[in-house]
Amino acid sequence: MTIVIPMDNAFARKLFRHGSKVPGAIDVYRRQLDAFRQKFGRDMTPDDPFFFDPDCDTPQFRSPADAAYAIDVIAEMMWQAGVDDAAIYAFRRTGGLFPTETHRLTDDEAEEWNAAVAEYNARLRRPPEQ
Repeated sequence: MTIVIPMDNAFARKLFRHGSKVPGAIDVYRRQLDAFRQKFGRDMTPDDPFFFDPDCDTPQFRSPADAAYAIDVIAEMMWQAGVDDAAIYAFRRTGGLFPTETHRLTDDEAEEWNAAVAEYNARLRRPPEQ
């Protein structure tokens, strides 16, 4: 049975209290769109890679070797959107895992996620939220 340590709903409460965060309201998202526009001379479309290779003349996905870059950018967007610090830590520590209602983690992934959340909480010496 997969048990994932739940994150608190502070993120959802923050969104309802302060208005929804749309991607354009997140600085790192805007910077990525601006970099695309500057590189290719046009706006990014839904068919373009968000994590594009800046060394290519046409929009191409970055190499899988650049996964750390994507994880860093996503983690920064998560932070700017108000995602729980423990969830961001676990996202980074696990190389991009993030449980959602539509993306269930396997037992092994959940074990890795839970260990990362526990590690974060141990470093802060706080118990996981129930």
